[in-house]
Amino acid sequence: MDEVLRSEEMDQIEEVFAEAFSYNRPAVYFPVRHHSPACAWHLKKVIEEYRPDCILVEGPISANELLAVMTHEDTRAPIAIYYSYRDAKGYISEEKEDYKCYYPFLDCSPELVSVREGVKRGIKAEFIDLPYSEILIASEIGRGLLKKEEKSNYNDDYLLSKNKYIEELVAKAGLRSFDELWEKYFEIEGMQESTEQFVKHMLAYCILSRHHSGEADLEAEGCLSREAFMAQKIREKEKDFHKILVVTGGFHTPALVKLCRDKTVPLKEYPLHAMEKEAEGTYLMSYSMEACDSLNGYASGMPYPGYYQDIYEEAEKNNLRAFEDTALKYLVATGGAMRKKEGGLSSYDEICAYSMLTGLASLRGKGAPGVYELFDSILACFVKGEYGPSTELPLRILKEKLTGNGIGSLCKNASIPPIVQDFEERCRQFRLNIRSTLSNEVTLEIFSSKRHRDISKFFYQTEFLNTAFAHKVKGPNLRTKKDKNLIREIWKYKWSSQVVAALIDVSVSGASMTEACAAIALKRMKEEMNSREGTLLLTQMYEMGMKEQLPGIMYRMETILRRDEDFFSLVEALSGLIMLEEQNRLYQTDLELSDLIGTACEKIIFLLPLMAGLKEEDVPSTMTALQSLYQLMQRQEYQDKAELFYEALEKLLQVQIQAGLEGCIRGILYGSGRSGVSEIEQVCYGYMAGTHDKLLSGAKLFRGLFFTARDLVFVGDSFIGMMDTFLEKLSEEDFMGILPELRMAFGYFTPREIDEIARKAAEHHGIKGKELLSLREISPLIYKYGKDLNDKVLNRM
Repeated sequence: MDEVLRSEEMDQIEEVFAEAFSYNRPAVYFPVRHHSPACAWHLKKVIEEYRPDCILVEGPISANELLAVMTHEDTRAPIAIYYSYRDAKGYISEEKEDYKCYYPFLDCSPELVSVREGVKRGIKAEFIDLPYSEILIASEIGRGLLKKEEKSNYNDDYLLSKNKYIEELVAKAGLRSFDELWEKYFEIEGMQESTEQFVKHMLAYCILSRHHSGEADLEAEGCLSREAFMAQKIREKEKDFHKILVVTGGFHTPALVKLCRDKTVPLKEYPLHAMEKEAEGTYLMSYSMEACDSLNGYASGMPYPGYYQDIYEEAEKNNLRAFEDTALKYLVATGGAMRKKEGGLSSYDEICAYSMLTGLASLRGKGAPGVYELFDSILACFVKGEYGPSTELPLRILKEKLTGNGIGSLCKNASIPPIVQDFEERCRQFRLNIRSTLSNEVTLEIFSSKRHRDISKFFYQTEFLNTAFAHKVKGPNLRTKKDKNLIREIWKYKWSSQVVAALIDVSVSGASMTEACAAIALKRMKEEMNSREGTLLLTQMYEMGMKEQLPGIMYRMETILRRDEDFFSLVEALSGLIMLEEQNRLYQTDLELSDLIGTACEKIIFLLPLMAGLKEEDVPSTMTALQSLYQLMQRQEYQDKAELFYEALEKLLQVQIQAGLEGCIRGILYGSGRSGVSEIEQVCYGYMAGTHDKLLSGAKLFRGLFFTARDLVFVGDSFIGMMDTFLEKLSEEDFMGILPELRMAFGYFTPREIDEIARKAAEHHGIKGKELLSLREISPLIYKYGKDLNDKVLNRM
């Protein structure tokens, strides 16, 4: 390691090391990387040898109240501290958003080892970093804990793994990534070094990493403010204790040593902002190995937490072959899982893989095989054939095992966030089993039982908050407008620690589930969305039974409808609003939606004249929208908009439009009394007298007509005669071409209406009553023979 890290800054490194790691000084500084088993292992040695009076650990001071629960013998890792902050005063930005982050711990996390050892040995231990809210305020937007990430993590290990120096170091060492470099030099070699040598190498690496980070960047990340605050805490503790152990992320250690070196130099004051108590939340929660994995969205810490946890446990047993034995364990476990799933893997394959495992480690200059040798040996010996999606099973199994599936738990006296208390109370109220991890099923009579309807609302809220607690198997779906005839809902629900994690995740939005749902919905409504999305959100609120919270949503929905210029988005919104209004009686609500429906109508009517250039595939949905509008115009409360609607339709007919849409419009105008049968017949004859393409599009015209005005066929006999003329003009080839369109057109009629059309068509050709039933069926073969003969005679003539 000395050769890799050799540089002109080595004198500085020696100086910092002498000040940071001397048992004769009042403070000993121990740099760590989060979740590092080597760091945790050496740290325990330091605590045992140095025997400090006080242990100071990097972490927001607001979590000090959780230390008793964290270190309780019944608390099992993985666990995490959950921080939340509601920027109600706009200290961070004018948007006054909500923020949250996690601080996870494994048994091999040096910070957790520190506080556990402190309690075990009766040593004062506490966190010394700025409160979470202050770290956010000290950071620039998009930097530090204000980076846009799926999971925001307190730990700043990324500063130790991403800069130009590290890239060059990885390249010089001939390794594939920073994680492989870390494992080789700090985990594998680190376990074989003395504690003093390990700390010296850690400090060298941290100093050189920091040397390649600009002062302005550190300020933007919030690092400098945090370090000034932590240094102040260290100085304060030096007045009360003789021997202090300071455990911080390695990136901060050199700066803290420098800040605390000269006690005569005053530190930069960092006054804390005035905060309301409810603006900040700090909770301890159970966590999972999977969530701790840096490869699963957790930006800081080590990859493969299950594997490195096993390394730590073996090291705790003073096993000098910790890496070899752990690698063999995972190799055999992967082979066993492969045999269960697919078979075909022999013990000889495992022997070959182990031989390659140790050979690769030796070839790469590693003191023992690590996780990367494990991957390479299994790829070479377990994957049969070319590596690809069909042969990746061994590596997928290995990754799952390396990640681990452990889930932590808290002791009984752990404080529970209000939203989790609300969830558990409602489960007790509804007699839902949350003391088992088995799946449960419940059938709800949502329209006949108030209790069942309340349970349904609760399930919808857990679904909205993404808790993965419950999912509906069967029942009416208002969002897709399917199965609305069903009167029961069937739900499956299952408790897991992920439910609690999800609830804590949204606890920043409210103390109860209902409050959180309302806050999140209102926040989404303030974002950019169209009418379709707004109506979907409104429907979700309707399903959750959030009647009191709906006025705010509906007020915002009004604005969204007026701003939306997407015709089809507005059409879907209108359909959804009408559907919700129709469900009022069934769901025993009195939601007043007429204003929103009226607004949607006005906007759609305004956009109607722009539908002239409609695409063929959009015609059916447009026809449905026009029919819905026509039906609305018959209702008393929308009579004032009827005239505008019909004028828009007539204006649309003045330009060339798609035949199906024209038929639909003419059917509506006929139904409203603005057009007669003779006028429509004249339009149909116009299609017949036009070009060949115009003639063929007559089928689409009929489809639109029959969609909105089926009764046209039954008014006298003239319409049947006109259709007969249309069919006579078609060649057999043309008829077969438009047959699908004709079938859809006549599909709007009921079976009884089809019989009546057949009767009228027969009478048009002089056949009445039972004569139609007495006609002898002609075989298709005979018909074809007669047609071929007729064509042949015509050709000869």
